[in-house]
Amino acid sequence: MAKHKKRGKRKTKNSSRSQPPVSATAKRPMWVLVLAAVVCVGIAGFFWLKSLSGPEEKPQKTETHSDSMAGPGGSVLTQKEKIAALKTEEMLLTQQLLRDFPGSDATLAFVGSVYGQHGNNTEGVKLLNKALELNPNRPDVYNALGWVAFTKGAYEEGITCWKRALKIDARLPGLRSSIAFSLMALGRYTEAIEQLENNVQIFPKSVYSHFLLGQAYLQKKDYENAKKHYQTAIGLDQNYVNAYYGLFTAYSRLKQQDKAREYMAIFKKLKAEEMKALKARDKVYDDLVIMRRTVAQNQVLAARIYRAAGRSDKTEELLQKAITLVPENTICLTELAGLYSMTNRPAEALKMYNRISEIEPQNPACFLNIGVISATLKRFDDAEEAFREVIKLAPEDSSGYRELAWLYLNTKNSYDQARKLAEKAVKLEKTAANYYLLTCACDMNGDRTNALKAAEQAIRLDPGNVEYKQTYQLIKNGK
Repeated sequence: MAKHKKRGKRKTKNSSRSQPPVSATAKRPMWVLVLAAVVCVGIAGFFWLKSLSGPEEKPQKTETHSDSMAGPGGSVLTQKEKIAALKTEEMLLTQQLLRDFPGSDATLAFVGSVYGQHGNNTEGVKLLNKALELNPNRPDVYNALGWVAFTKGAYEEGITCWKRALKIDARLPGLRSSIAFSLMALGRYTEAIEQLENNVQIFPKSVYSHFLLGQAYLQKKDYENAKKHYQTAIGLDQNYVNAYYGLFTAYSRLKQQDKAREYMAIFKKLKAEEMKALKARDKVYDDLVIMRRTVAQNQVLAARIYRAAGRSDKTEELLQKAITLVPENTICLTELAGLYSMTNRPAEALKMYNRISEIEPQNPACFLNIGVISATLKRFDDAEEAFREVIKLAPEDSSGYRELAWLYLNTKNSYDQARKLAEKAVKLEKTAANYYLLTCACDMNGDRTNALKAAEQAIRLDPGNVEYKQTYQLIKNGK
């Protein structure tokens, strides 16, 4: 058994346990990447799209540094003055970026987007087109140009831009819905339906797409299909007010007056609540909150440009500003945690992930990161607790079982339990990484036969992995 312990320690030392935390690794389940992925959609097009994508949730009042921003002589700024100050700060950032990276398509796309947000579409379009001259494979820029065209009523031009974006990235969210909306504005409902039906195949939970399908089928007098998609929209979002009016219309056309009255009653109730909320709204304050969120989002995007250039100091500065503006924004916190991990500051990264876990206690990816970093810091009890939370939150994903098994192997805590966890991981996902884990777990338990079988499976799935082959030979030779 002494031989097994020695070999296991050598093998796991250079295994995936020595890799960076989860947010920095490639071979992780999709939900691990959700936190970061969510912010990557449409650098330029996002902000133009925002005003047309449906009603926004009423911002929650959050105390931030700008609530106490002071003007000349220490006077407290009004809400409008705070908005103006944020806009000025944002424009200064764009100018700094243009000075630092004048030939960067990412910078031109970003600054063009900000100009568009500030109402300067003419200058924004110039910058976006310059970005395309440098890099024509930017679907986000075509998306932004599509919305500029749409706001001018140039629907055909917008459709052309969005179709170009689709050729580059056929899965970029919103493109087909945008095309369909413009086609409907042109009265081309059959083409719109084709785009939307394709979109819901890719994004079946797109409430907006199902609502538009209801509208398009209604215009085609296909009331049964209209009903189906309105009801799907309501199933996904029970407060989608206009879908109830669509159902009222469809049932009325079908002469089913009882159902029509039922949906009209719901529509009137929700509409009244919506109008009441609008009357109670503090528009200036809400505009300030929205402005903070927009500026924070832009600071994250600008931080990525600096990070790509190796400017970690400026990256951290911008991310810290973003978090100050919107302390509960987990995107900002995740970006900063990733930066701390990349710059070998695990304790600071752990603080960020702990903050995220307080905001999103049902996020398994966050706890997976907490566990990996805690293990790196030799806080093994905290790591075990975090991995068990991952298993609780995502019992059908192998990651929690795999990480906890590695923890037990590396800390010599429980080889038997490690093997059971490894077997569970393999049962859930037959990946090379999981078979390699099982190889080590069987070997540490003295089961050479099954260790070799698992190693063979790992090599079959990842034939170029040198570590797997070396481990196989060590076990085979009995070393």
